[in-house]
Amino acid sequence: MKKVFVSGGSGYIAMYCIKILLQKGYYVITSVRESSKIDLVKNSLVKNGVSIDNLDFKILDLLQDKGWDDALKDCEFVLHMASPVIPGKVHEDILVKPAVEGMERCINAAIKNGAKKFVQTSSYAAIYGRKKHNNEHDDNDWTDLSNKKIMPYEISKTKAEKKMWEISKKANLDACAINPVLVLGPSLTGVLSMSNRVTIKKIFSLPFIPDLSISVVGVQDVAEAHIMAMENESSNGNRFLLSEKTIKLKDLCGILFQAGFEKVPRFSIPNFLLKFTALFIPSLRLIASRLGSVETLYTNNANNILGWYPKSVDSEIVNSAKQLYDVGILKK
Repeated sequence: MKKVFVSGGSGYIAMYCIKILLQKGYYVITSVRESSKIDLVKNSLVKNGVSIDNLDFKILDLLQDKGWDDALKDCEFVLHMASPVIPGKVHEDILVKPAVEGMERCINAAIKNGAKKFVQTSSYAAIYGRKKHNNEHDDNDWTDLSNKKIMPYEISKTKAEKKMWEISKKANLDACAINPVLVLGPSLTGVLSMSNRVTIKKIFSLPFIPDLSISVVGVQDVAEAHIMAMENESSNGNRFLLSEKTIKLKDLCGILFQAGFEKVPRFSIPNFLLKFTALFIPSLRLIASRLGSVETLYTNNANNILGWYPKSVDSEIVNSAKQLYDVGILKK
């Protein structure tokens, strides 16, 4: 039975990956930072009809050397998914240090143990932050670290992925990176991802709908892409931008309203009015600068190499909101 190591096992996307791997007959070793997460992972998988007979746990810290080499022993494949997610302006070291050093610990343990393949969960954040672009992005684009406008999260994902490519090429380790846009859909543990939670709450808090768009993809499809990339030798050396579609906030709000979320904003604000208002309200200036722009994403590698074609994310938009409603974060 082939062994797969999955870091950050209690994470949003990682849980779906573990579910798929166990269902496909792999033996999974996963890391969590605290022992209290073990029962959460086990109970969530069992609740979703997944046998946990071939699942083992290791307590690991992204900032500590202890245990990494032992945890990856005899693992043929490694999915490195653990990385902090804190949107907005925070001290860079809070995100960059664990993202980069944690990845280094994981990949060095993979190399030491003779792993066959290393798959890193990167992000669209490592792609879109260029100084100049025409709102078109593909697998080959990289966030520019000299861009003063990027946030610590973009910096952390870009530096971690760049370091992964540097180390894997030097060690001749087969590797690839998965770069999803905003991932939506219910969490298997009941705890939605930080980016998912923040985005949906922010949409519900808007008094009006600005002329903005957002690129989205379903969590099940993202997890499947990880496993497809892991199993496909043709993925070696490639990055995989994942997106189902780019949707206008007006249309996204319409989907939620039709699903019974009547507190979602319903009325659009003219661009000229929002731009004028932004002159007096600094928090609106970033929104004003993006009005009317629609990005075009090309998921060529995922389509052509993996044969990955995602399902409509519309139901996942609703399911994410429903889960936030169920835990009391949102009101209908």
